Amino acid sequence: MEKLSALAAVAALCVCSPAQAQTRVWLSGYVDMSIKHLRSSGPGSTTRMSSGGLNNSRFNLSGVEELGDGNKAIFTIEPTFSANNGQQAAQFRQSFVGLKGAWGELTLGRQFTPSYWIAGYADPTWAAEFSMVNNMQFFYAPYRTDGAVQYKTPAFHGLSGRFMMSNGEGDSSKAGRFISTALEYREGPLFLGLASEQQHTKDIFGPTRVHSSRDNYLSAVYRIGAVEPTFIFHSYNGYYAYPPYIAFNARGWDVQLGARWKIDGRNRLYASVVRRHDDENKRLSSATGFVVGFIHGLSKRTDLYASVARVQHDRAAPVPYPVTFQNYPNAGQNPTGYQIGIRHAF
Repeated sequence: MEKLSALAAVAALCVCSPAQAQTRVWLSGYVDMSIKHLRSSGPGSTTRMSSGGLNNSRFNLSGVEELGDGNKAIFTIEPTFSANNGQQAAQFRQSFVGLKGAWGELTLGRQFTPSYWIAGYADPTWAAEFSMVNNMQFFYAPYRTDGAVQYKTPAFHGLSGRFMMSNGEGDSSKAGRFISTALEYREGPLFLGLASEQQHTKDIFGPTRVHSSRDNYLSAVYRIGAVEPTFIFHSYNGYYAYPPYIAFNARGWDVQLGARWKIDGRNRLYASVVRRHDDENKRLSSATGFVVGFIHGLSKRTDLYASVARVQHDRAAPVPYPVTFQNYPNAGQNPTGYQIGIRHAF
């Protein structure tokens, strides 16, 4: 954590120095702690305190420099940590640098995929730990990629596009290569998004073999007063791996229906249901998952929250879907999770 303290000091100096009038650097982030009770998420039931119920506990160090003619240099680095024990994660959540202007935005580094912005905006939980969008729809499909180049077009009558590619390991095998194209439309109360992505992955049990997979996403959000109904359709086909734990071939589709409701200035409610249908029905099972959550704002920066989630598989699959990736269920289990927590933004 000493390195993070040094980064914060540098950020403060940049903000306060008159010589840096055309440069802005700011430090923000979250500290998020919860107590959760899990059933059928490994051997026996467990109750534990953990970090990151609504958001990863993290620092966000970002900056922008005015280059003239409307152009800017930008960067973001996001270290994450476990607030319950103070341990810093080995890999940053994001780390990229780029340029932006009237022509669009070009960034290089570890960053979110276009599908994250398309499907993530239609996730009522905003990618919380118990998110059924993360845990069932993305599952092992990527929503962050290393060494990626991403271009975002300027918006034209509410329509904009994203393109991302990564060369992966940079050898002739295509291992780790990733390409994604997305379109999104934002106008008034309506959001529509479409993304298509292909990745190439080494076979866990035969590293000389490289397989591919294809994921397609369609999402929609429509605001009706204080309520936003959400919809996501996702199709998948190919080889998915998460070394050194698991690998499988799968093909199918899933659909999410949800809503988020700003009850008043302090209270919010969200709900999400995902139905996943696997065509091959071998390593994976068709399944239904849901999450319901409530957030109470103590202030503009501090929230209390509670949520419950469950996944019900159609059969005892060897690769079950989790309610949280912090505790992975054993084969054949149908996990349930209960969670209460506090989140502070700074």
